[in-house]
Amino acid sequence: MLYFLHGYQSSPDGEKAIIFKKTLKAIPIKYQDSAPEDLVISKALHRISDAIKDDQQVVLIGSSFGGFLAAFTALTHSTVKHIILLNPAIIPPDVDLHTIQGIPYGILKEMKDPQLFEQRIPAAITILRGTQDDIVPDQWILSFAKAQQATIQLYNDDHRFSKNLQKLPTIISKLLQK
Repeated sequence: MLYFLHGYQSSPDGEKAIIFKKTLKAIPIKYQDSAPEDLVISKALHRISDAIKDDQQVVLIGSSFGGFLAAFTALTHSTVKHIILLNPAIIPPDVDLHTIQGIPYGILKEMKDPQLFEQRIPAAITILRGTQDDIVPDQWILSFAKAQQATIQLYNDDHRFSKNLQKLPTIISKLLQK
């Protein structure tokens, strides 16, 4: 089954979630009930685990922060066969967290997990990268892709994939047919 993990400032009722649910039959996972700044990553990961526990062929689409959650879930769940990451916010071990704006330091500290760069994720990994993304630095994407031997597809788009939003279901469908 196909599941969607939204970004930090989004929700399972956001525009991408609605599009993916309608076109791809993706199940948006509600991984938090609180305000974004009150997020507890371990609780979010537990909710994701609960949502996918009965599925043996999991495909996760993760957008931004949801990309981090998808990668970490794939690292710890062998039933995850493919992760498709949209501008994933996966922080490399050498990044100074004090330079990052917009997310509380405690959440950033929990996100900076070296396992994602040291252990091989046992799933296919495709990264869709907007070249005009001003939220997630290129170096984060390249560092993670190199560590995981992931495939990157580049799009002339922003962090939210505003220009290609309606095309994303077709792009993802083609990836799933490979």
